[in-house]
Amino acid sequence: MSTPGQKPDFDTLATDYAKFRTSYSETLFDAILGYARLGASGCVLDLACGTGLGLLPYVRRGFSVIGVDVAPSMVEQARRILPPHAHVEFRLGRAEQLPVPDASIDLVSCAQAFHWFEPHAAFAECARVLVPGGALAIFWKHAAPGDVLTATSEALVREWLGEEAVRRSRDHADEHIAGWPVFWQQVAAQGEPAQGRSFIDGRKEVVEFMLPRTGEEFVGYQRSREKIRFVLGERRDEFLAELERRLRAEGPMDKPIDQRQVQYVFLARKAA
Repeated sequence: MSTPGQKPDFDTLATDYAKFRTSYSETLFDAILGYARLGASGCVLDLACGTGLGLLPYVRRGFSVIGVDVAPSMVEQARRILPPHAHVEFRLGRAEQLPVPDASIDLVSCAQAFHWFEPHAAFAECARVLVPGGALAIFWKHAAPGDVLTATSEALVREWLGEEAVRRSRDHADEHIAGWPVFWQQVAAQGEPAQGRSFIDGRKEVVEFMLPRTGEEFVGYQRSREKIRFVLGERRDEFLAELERRLRAEGPMDKPIDQRQVQYVFLARKAA
């Protein structure tokens, strides 16, 4: 969820998202689809689709996709990257009130976004739109602990604003490592009875991969992050300039380094 008193504005970040955000590993999507067991005619809802990075792997595998997002500029960027003859429909809407009929979706997929939602309402909407037995996949990726690029960025936030600001600037990595309790409030683990919960067969998987990234790309990535804008406020541009200066002091900005990424995926199935 957003910081109290602040409202996300993803429209103004769409260009930086399209330029500097990266997708996820093919292994991750293989794991999701292996769990979901979609048929050839299966329909995927990409929740908070943004610039389309999370829906392209489904499109490439031949599935029909509905992309839902609150930001028209994000959706416009997503339209630009679609391959010819892609079966994709975009709709503007919120996770808490999806513009999708009941029991019409086989898989709800949400990449790097669920922390912006009111979780109880969003889970209820996911359950409403899924067919019985339909799958839910919620996932994030984070740089692994100790990554030199992230360590430089977090050290600067810590120096300026303290440890709490470092925590708030992350996309809930600590919560995902700990197990994301709000998920298990809604979901029964594999082998457990539903006990009134809408989702069953819950599991958490961790998938790692290496992402080549230059210092220039990493600064651009930080510029694209709404949490950096929230936490740094009026000092955001100053922060980005200082981050670039410090990374230049550590090495060439245009030479890629392998940044280890950890993907946390939470899977569940709608109870029949």
